[in-house]
Amino acid sequence: MLHQVIFDDYWRRIKVAAYTDLYAYDPEDASLLFISIAGTDQAVKAISSAIIGCKTVIVRTEPDIETLVNGHPTSRYRVFSTKLPNGAIHQLVADTGFFGNDETGEKLVLIPEQRDVASVVHAQVLAGLASPIIPEWSAWICAQLMEMDRMREMEGTLRVAQISANEEIVDEIVSQGLRTGRISLDETGGTYAGFH
Repeated sequence: MLHQVIFDDYWRRIKVAAYTDLYAYDPEDASLLFISIAGTDQAVKAISSAIIGCKTVIVRTEPDIETLVNGHPTSRYRVFSTKLPNGAIHQLVADTGFFGNDETGEKLVLIPEQRDVASVVHAQVLAGLASPIIPEWSAWICAQLMEMDRMREMEGTLRVAQISANEEIVDEIVSQGLRTGRISLDETGGTYAGFH
């Protein structure tokens, strides 16, 4: 479903509107993490520039329901653009967190529809670590990361999880889980894992 996205700068007499089908933002500060924008060349570029310039834009999901989102001063964005056959332009504005930060372990992860968060986090984050992590442990590890405020889901029409976990943090979680019996392998050393 398409929603209207609007940038309105009263003092500079700028008001443009375009359409979005997918967007995600941080509910704590309304900072935009991802948005797909389509419309006229002028409107789409003005909205993208406003986001990159940390201005507020409006996403109107219903005639009387609006969400104010903005570009965050510490965020860096990548813009991907294409011309549509009808002459309109389509842009994706994505926070560089989707591309990961190896030093801090911070990453934004897209969660496709009909997929559970733990399996996607395992495939995109946990499986790439040297820690001995099996898929069956992923839900418990994700729960621990959420308890530690190192993982949370964002708002919007696109499901996104923000994860801040490096090798050291995940090693500690796995070690603690094994020591306390919260996660384990079966007696034969197989890949079965159980929650205790």
